Amino acid sequence: MDNYLINRETLGKFVDELIKNKALPVDNVAELDAQREAAIAALDRKIGLAIFGSLTDEQNAEFQQILEQGDDSEATYEEFFTRAGLNLDQIITNATQEFAAEFIGGTNA
Repeated sequence: MDNYLINRETLGKFVDELIKNKALPVDNVAELDAQREAAIAALDRKIGLAIFGSLTDEQNAEFQQILEQGDDSEATYEEFFTRAGLNLDQIITNATQEFAAEFIGGTNA
């Protein structure tokens, strides 16, 4: 996701906490780093799907037009999602909670 919605550092901190709680079986630091990066990417995808899955087809098309115009400012995104009526905080919270349950439960290791 774009840094406006949720930044990579925040995702990394969240995933680091999950990894600590799960105690992943790894043989070396490189393997742990690879699992961490894969988890960050999976969480990012989950959040993106949750957000854009909450939009109508028309809203998704409108967002695509915004991207094509190159206007990727925080203000533009904020205006779009406000008009779309999305509670981004709630959507992101729900997606991260679901991801955490899957990760700790073993379906996303």
